[in-house]
Amino acid sequence: MSDSLAHTKTTSERKALLAQAIQAQVVSGGRIESQSDFQAVIIKGHKVNHVLHFIIGLFTLGFWWILWIVFAVSGGEKRQIVSVDEFGNVLVQKV
Repeated sequence: MSDSLAHTKTTSERKALLAQAIQAQVVSGGRIESQSDFQAVIIKGHKVNHVLHFIIGLFTLGFWWILWIVFAVSGGEKRQIVSVDEFGNVLVQKV
């Protein structure tokens, strides 16, 4: 057996590593958007409710809209791809 094949993980080991990585992401507030055998897309955060911010801005004579811009730029949903390669390395990439 070659040296590189000795370090590869089995399918079940890779799936278990992905499950552990997903569990850690969910515990820290993430939600699973999609998942395959060796990859998952995790979402953190919530969509900005633009209608609500507009209405609040009307009641505050537009002052709230300054904060609304900050929320729209910095808030919202953030996606990450969690994957496990054939060697068992877990990679988390921001999308």
